[in-house]
Amino acid sequence: MRCWKLAQTKEYIRSGNKADEELEFHLHMCPECRSLLAAAEEKERVWTELLYAERLPEGFTDQVMASLEQIEIEPAGEEIYSPIGTKRRIRNLRPLKKSILWIASLLVVAMALTLYAQPSIADWVRSMFSKETSDVGMMDARSLGLVQNPHVKVKDKGYTIEINEVVADATRLVMGVKVTDPQGKPLIYQVDWSGLHIKDKNGNEIGQIRGMEASSNIEKLNISFMQEVHTDELVVEAHVNRIHIPWSEKVVEGSWDFKFKADIRGANALNITTPLHETYTTPDGLTIQTEKLVRTPSGVRLFMATTLSPEAAKRSPGELESQQQLMFHFENEKGEEIAGVNNVFGGARVIAQDSVLQDGKRHWVYTFNYLPYDRQKLRFVFDGYTIPVTSSGSVELVPSDLKEHPVIFKDQGDVVTLSGFTVGHDPNARVNETEIAGLIEMTGRFINIFQHDQWFVRDQDGREYSAVFRGSVRMGKIQEASGDPGFVVQGMTVLPERATLIRKSPTNGFRT
Repeated sequence: MRCWKLAQTKEYIRSGNKADEELEFHLHMCPECRSLLAAAEEKERVWTELLYAERLPEGFTDQVMASLEQIEIEPAGEEIYSPIGTKRRIRNLRPLKKSILWIASLLVVAMALTLYAQPSIADWVRSMFSKETSDVGMMDARSLGLVQNPHVKVKDKGYTIEINEVVADATRLVMGVKVTDPQGKPLIYQVDWSGLHIKDKNGNEIGQIRGMEASSNIEKLNISFMQEVHTDELVVEAHVNRIHIPWSEKVVEGSWDFKFKADIRGANALNITTPLHETYTTPDGLTIQTEKLVRTPSGVRLFMATTLSPEAAKRSPGELESQQQLMFHFENEKGEEIAGVNNVFGGARVIAQDSVLQDGKRHWVYTFNYLPYDRQKLRFVFDGYTIPVTSSGSVELVPSDLKEHPVIFKDQGDVVTLSGFTVGHDPNARVNETEIAGLIEMTGRFINIFQHDQWFVRDQDGREYSAVFRGSVRMGKIQEASGDPGFVVQGMTVLPERATLIRKSPTNGFRT
């Protein structure tokens, strides 16, 4: 199975369904999905504790009793005189008063429990800014009074899409969307937003959805801009014609199109631009140039550029050049990392990274939700980069002799020892399936990014099979791979007499 996205993981948790054999096997093999599931479960737990605590609030009993004290109970059998002087006895009121007392008690308790069991008002009305919000940029934008209400409410077939909160500036546009079914029940992650478009006032599309989060009732769509924004007005337009029904394959078809404008003149007036002029060239011929930082109310954008030397460009032509990635982080004056890109770090979130190639130079835009360079001194640290390169790395081997005569594969500074080749059960197959594959035992030491490599095995008849790595990798400047068993040659059912192991487009890596 393929790795899940965050939205799918949250849906699985809320469904309460048990994992099937395929999912259990994938989670056992995939550390990324295990980590994603654990993080989503923890976030769901926090939301549950926040909204549905198990004990009643402080003072609940006192409030109920205070309400009852205002109900006066008259004594039974009391004689009174009418205005015309006629003496008569009022019938016993004690049972009636008791009934009123109990009804009042039940009403107070029922109303209190109903209000207590519902999500908080802040969660319904200002969910983008709930207590669980960790987006500092969004909080800053709200404190500056930059929350807009586009008054969007479209209804069809009993289903409603409503938008009452939008934050927009030159970094991103974030909007809270409430979707409800005919009974008023919130629907989360059931709308396909592929028809959502963010444009400038000239009609040029400038934004893409780069993240979706949700509380129990409202989705938060995070749209970042792919390039520098030069406009005072954004146009948000959506074409929505299908809403999914949760936990089924059914959809409701209708029309929930909407369009509104977001004024960012006030936000633009608060932008701070800091020019940068640092340049660094790696030993492999990649030049990195910092250009500027732009601080907006809801975040920060870092602009950079990279160029390849003629020799480096030959190693990474065309599509390979576009797959390069930079690794860096920011430190405060204490040397603490506060934000990072493409490295193992959990600081300020990188909302997006975009690049475009123009005149031989690749221009980069990195978008952060928080980077306080205008409030304290920060240090930019370049950690390294990765880029795929052309490679003719290959090694010939005789599978039946490999156990007694291991073969060494060397390419781009990486070394792999191949020590066995058999055909047997595919360890990546689903439970209870009897898939057969080629199995190559291996260990290796890599200076490049081993996980991104593409490996193939070609037999003596020219048939080519894809090979995928199965095992563990110890990270570091030198990555050490230990196979379990190593390479799994998919589709190979008969051990070949001769074979060639081939690596195509390995990812070259450089770390400072």
